[in-house]
Amino acid sequence: MIPLARPALGDREVDAVAAVLRSGMLVQGPLVERFEALLAERCARRFGVAVSSGTAALQLTFRALGVGREDAVVVPALTWPSPAHAAAELGARVRLVDVDPAEWNAPPEAYAKHADAAAAVVIDQFGNPARPPHFEGPVVEDAACALGSLLASGRPCGSLGVASCFSFHPRKILTTGEGGAILTDDEGLAEELRSLRNHGLEGPGRFRRPAANHRLTEMQGALGVEQMGRLDDLLARRHTHAVALRDALEGHVELQVAAEGARPNHQTLGAILPEGVDRDTFLERLRELGVQGGRLSYALHRLHTLPRPDESLEVTERVVDRGVALPLFPSMSEAERRTVADAVRSTIDTLRGGSDATQGGASG
Repeated sequence: MIPLARPALGDREVDAVAAVLRSGMLVQGPLVERFEALLAERCARRFGVAVSSGTAALQLTFRALGVGREDAVVVPALTWPSPAHAAAELGARVRLVDVDPAEWNAPPEAYAKHADAAAAVVIDQFGNPARPPHFEGPVVEDAACALGSLLASGRPCGSLGVASCFSFHPRKILTTGEGGAILTDDEGLAEELRSLRNHGLEGPGRFRRPAANHRLTEMQGALGVEQMGRLDDLLARRHTHAVALRDALEGHVELQVAAEGARPNHQTLGAILPEGVDRDTFLERLRELGVQGGRLSYALHRLHTLPRPDESLEVTERVVDRGVALPLFPSMSEAERRTVADAVRSTIDTLRGGSDATQGGASG
């Protein structure tokens, strides 16, 4: 079975983790600090704060920014629940906005009518760089999938807003198993975030406020440092596979589009199936051909954990109802790539009856 994702881990990562285990220094040490510095440098930020997950990064950022009960926070409706739930946990009122039909990111103008909100979240959906929002308040960039992507301005994803949040889950560009980070140029904010990730500690025996433990382990720091050294190679391999697969699938599925001048990292190969192709049947038949697929994302207003908005979210619903994620990972072979492309095309042709299916190009 060709999986959706395959973490890029090798002997160097194994040796790095083994060295940490032999050292006896297992939590929040020099390797975590090195990882933080590498991330900040890569994303053109002054400070990096590593934490236990991408969700923790969002939670601590909202808390450090003072988001609280009855504050409004603007969040794109198309996403994993983390950014909305992180705000809702603090008692904030989440305002959902629809996404662009081509980019699958919330367009800048979607934020303009929420000028009274305490904060706005901009998501680089599936690593596709977002455009800066029309919003004067604090902007938090959810760059969980976007390490290595470039904004249309040429600056790295992760450099947008007062803070940016990353995830290092196994399906992300690089992985530390679980883990996340917050990047910022604000020294005071970075100091507050470091305190919040470590029980509220601000010095020996001094605690600033009640807080939990969201530290990163040294084993995870070691993984992160090693993978940062391979990041450009991982990105280049993803790009090669993504270009070939996108060419091979043209005319069969609708693919995400980057804003003019932006450069995505191809974290996820997302596709919208043609009208009349049932997603569950498509995924089942794909699996029979040895290819794993999955649902693409979530419409937050359908989760019953948030108030349903008044405005229409029809683009989000369309992407969620017909969207699928397809395999893409750096170690993918050419044979695996051809299998994925052939399986997707043949399955769609079969489900559409063959005669009315648009024929694609050669396999990637």
